Amino acid sequence: MTFISPWLAVAGAAAMALPILIHLFLRRRQKPIEWAAMELLRRAVQQSQRARRVERWMLLVLRCLLLLLVGLAIARPATMSTIALNQPVVLGIVLDNGVASRAAASPATPGQSAFDAARGACVESIRALPGGSLVHVLTTSGTIEHTSEAVDPDRAVAILGTLAPTNEPSRVREAVDRADDALRRTTMPGRIVLASPFSRGAIDTEAQVLPATKATLEIRDVGSDDQGTAAIVSMVQRTLGPQSTGSVTVDVTVTRPSHEQARRSIPVTVTDVMTDRSTKADAVFVEGSQRAVATVTLVVDPSVTEHGWLASIPADRQPADDLRSATISTLSADPVLVLDRERLDVDEGSSAQWIERALEPIAGMGLAHRRMDPSEVRTGALKGSTAIIICRPELLDATSWAECTTACESGALLVVVPPTEDTFVEWQDPCAALLGPGVTIRREVMEHDPPRRLQPQQPASPITQLIASELTDLVAPVEVSRSVVIDGPSTTLSPILTMDDGSPLMVLSTRGRGVVVMLASAPVPSWSTLATKPIFVPLVQETIRQGEVLLDAGGSVMIGLGRLPEGTTELRPVRGSTTGEASLTVDPSGMIVGDEVQPGIMQAIQAQGASAESLRSPSLVALNVDPTACDPQRNDAARLTAWLNQTITTPAVEASTDTTARSSTRASVWLLLAAAVVILAETLLGRMFSVPEPSST
Repeated sequence: MTFISPWLAVAGAAAMALPILIHLFLRRRQKPIEWAAMELLRRAVQQSQRARRVERWMLLVLRCLLLLLVGLAIARPATMSTIALNQPVVLGIVLDNGVASRAAASPATPGQSAFDAARGACVESIRALPGGSLVHVLTTSGTIEHTSEAVDPDRAVAILGTLAPTNEPSRVREAVDRADDALRRTTMPGRIVLASPFSRGAIDTEAQVLPATKATLEIRDVGSDDQGTAAIVSMVQRTLGPQSTGSVTVDVTVTRPSHEQARRSIPVTVTDVMTDRSTKADAVFVEGSQRAVATVTLVVDPSVTEHGWLASIPADRQPADDLRSATISTLSADPVLVLDRERLDVDEGSSAQWIERALEPIAGMGLAHRRMDPSEVRTGALKGSTAIIICRPELLDATSWAECTTACESGALLVVVPPTEDTFVEWQDPCAALLGPGVTIRREVMEHDPPRRLQPQQPASPITQLIASELTDLVAPVEVSRSVVIDGPSTTLSPILTMDDGSPLMVLSTRGRGVVVMLASAPVPSWSTLATKPIFVPLVQETIRQGEVLLDAGGSVMIGLGRLPEGTTELRPVRGSTTGEASLTVDPSGMIVGDEVQPGIMQAIQAQGASAESLRSPSLVALNVDPTACDPQRNDAARLTAWLNQTITTPAVEASTDTTARSSTRASVWLLLAAAVVILAETLLGRMFSVPEPSST
C-alpha cells in the first residue's frame, strides 16, 4: 500500500499523538491528604476511578483512531503492493510517437526531440522492473502494437530502439485501451506507463477522455514550455481571370505563435518537383496578426496541365509543419456539363440559357460547355465531367441523384439551381442529402414583396475571393423576388452570398473529394435580377474556376487521416519530392500501409478497371501532415490534470505518478466511512460514561 499524498498520511499519524499528549499534560496532580473520617469514601472513589480509567482509555483510543483514519483518507491510498514487494509484473509501455513528438524537447537538451525524451523515460521504467517481469510495447500512431505478446525487458528495449516518430496524429486513448486489453489477458499483475509530451498536437483535452484502466497507470511527462513554432497551413492556386497556360499564382498561408511578434516576415520557397525550379517570396505579418500569406507566381510548361509543388520555410523547433505539398491543375480537361431539357416556350429564357451565356459570353471565349438531358443521366454517364450544373433537379430520378453523388464524391464540382416552375416531384430531400448532413430545403417557395436586397458586406468565400474588392458594388443592384429556404449547420454549409435578412442566396459545401454549390434563387428575371446584372458573368465563371481550385485541394491527403481515391493501389515517389525512393502500398479502404509515410508529391497508380469508379482521380497526390497535430504548445495545466484524472506535481521525466484514481478514491471512501463509525461510537460511549448532573430537588 502506498499513498498519492504520503505526507498527509504522515501528518495523520502524527496528529494521532495529540490526544495522548493532551491527556498526559492535563492529568490531575492530586496531593493526598489523610482524613480518617473519609476512609470509606476514599475506598469507594478508588473503585470508581478504576472503572473510569478504562472508560477514558477507550475514548482516547477512539479519538486517536479518528484522526488517523481521516489523515489516511485524505492521503488517498493506492494499491502498489506488487511493485513494493518486487513481484514480477507485466508492463505495458505506451510511447507517444505522433507527429507532435518530432518537436525539440527543450532548449536545455539541444538535438533531442520530445520523442527521444519519451523513449528514454520508457527505457528507465523497463530497467527498474523486478526480475521475471515482461513488457508489451505500444505506440500512439501508426502500427500501435509492436509486440503480439509480452517479451522480456531486453527485447523490449531493443524494439524501442528501432522506433521513430511518424507523421500521423497521436491516438493516445486507443493506445491506452489496447495496452489495458493486453494486460487483462495475463494472469500477472499489470502496470501501464504512458510517456508523452502531452502537447496540444498529442492530445485534445476537450475531445478525448483518458480511459479508466484495470492496471495501474503511470505518467512519464516529457513536456516542455515550448510556445509553438511557425507553420505552413495551406497552399492553394489563385486564378486571375482566364486561365493562363504560362504561369500559375499560388497563395501560401503561414502562421506564427502569438509570442513571436518580433518576427515580421518569414521567407517561403515554392519548388516545382518536376523541374526543380524554385521561386521565393516573404510572408509579411501585420502587427498583432498570427497569419500571413505569401503570393508566388510560378512559370509552368504549357504542355503540362498537372503540377506538383512543395512550399517550405526555414527549419525551426517543429520541422514537421515547415513543408507543405500541393497538386495544381492549370487547365480544365473537360467542358462544363449542363443538365437541362431543351424548352422553346420560355419567353424570359431558362436557367440553363442564362448560365450558358455567362459561361461563354462571346463564342469561342470563356468556358466550354455541353448540354445533357437529365433523363440521360445513368451509370457512367457523368464519367470524366469535372463541373456539372444541374438546372432541372426535379427531372432527376433516384438513379440520377445517386450518379451525381458518386461523381461529387469522386472529385467533381456540382452546381444546383432550383426549378423555375411549381412541381410535385420531390427534389428537395435528395438535393439536401447531396449538400450534407443536417441540411434541409423547404418545399414551399418564398415570395418576397418588396424584393430582397443583398447585404453590402458579403462573407469571405473562396468562390468570390478574386472579386471581393468589387463585391459591394456588384451586389448593390441585385433584387430577389422568389427563393427557396436552405437551412444547415455552419459546419456543413458555407455562405457565398447572403440576402439582407441573413438568409443565404448561394451556399458551398464539400462531399468526399468534391464540391457542391447551390443557388437559392433561379437566375431568371421572374425570380431575381441576378442574371441581368454585371455580377452574374464573373460569379458563374469564378464558381467554376475556383471550384476546380478546391477540387485540386482535394488531391491533398492528410497522413494517417485522409483516404486516397477509390481504386488506388500504389503510390510512387515523384522526382524531386521528399517522400523517399520507396513505393507505398494502399489497402482496399484507401489507407496507406506502413508507418514510413513522408510529406511530398506521389504518383497514384490505379488498379486495372478502377477508372470507371474513380471519375476524377489525379495522377499526382500531395501527402501532408495535419497542422493541428504538429502543435507543440503545452496543454493547459488544469485541463491536462483533469484529463489525466490525477494530480500532476512536477512536469519532468523523473516524475512518475500513480493515476489509479478509482482504487484510491474507493479506499478513501471506506476510510471516511470507518471514521464516521468511530465518531458515532465515541459519541455514544462519551454519553454513556459521562457523570450525570446532580438533581436540583
